[in-house]
Amino acid sequence: MAGFRELADEIGVPVPSVLAQCIERGLTAYPDDYNGSYLAILPSRPPALASTYDFEWTGLDEARTLCEEWLVPSSQHGNAFLPFAMSGAGDVYALIRLADGREGCGVVLHDQDDSEMRYAGFEDFVCAQLLDTLRDLSHLTDDFDIDTAAQCVRADISRLAPLLAPQSGMLLMGAAAREPFSTSIQRGPKARPEEVPALITAKEHADLIARFLLPVPVTFNTTPPWEV
Repeated sequence: MAGFRELADEIGVPVPSVLAQCIERGLTAYPDDYNGSYLAILPSRPPALASTYDFEWTGLDEARTLCEEWLVPSSQHGNAFLPFAMSGAGDVYALIRLADGREGCGVVLHDQDDSEMRYAGFEDFVCAQLLDTLRDLSHLTDDFDIDTAAQCVRADISRLAPLLAPQSGMLLMGAAAREPFSTSIQRGPKARPEEVPALITAKEHADLIARFLLPVPVTFNTTPPWEV
């Protein structure tokens, strides 16, 4: 944690309490046997947000490399970033301080000119990620049956809920306690509806996630890594 705080101080982006507690409690670390034992780990003692889609925590060295070689304010229009995770494609989940002083959390796309800051802070990001998973468990059913997939999300939420605001934690715990069911979702305006396993309906998801999203996403320009 000391090294991560040092990096945060260097770039001028503070570490929020929930993220600090996740790091201090070891929730952002993967066990040495994780790759070989994740089928047993996810339903019982998952790393934080391990039940969510396409999300992997970065280590301190990787975060520092991103800050020094790509997400450098002088190369990013004065915007500063504190990375904490990545997608498999190379997009970066980060705490953000824009050049105009606005702060929040979002995804820095590695292959686009513009990215969005959709959350006021890390805690809202966590709640939104978990709500996305409660709406659609299909990425977990590649490895688990539907009941075990639901248990993976419950285990994830049970470890994170004590760190969140009480109302948010209770909301997530209550939704996760349901029995899984099949529901229809549409992944895009032109996409065909598809049936997925879920713990909340698409309408419930839309109503709940609005609590954790900025009313209007903030778009900011980025320079791709190969141009830095």
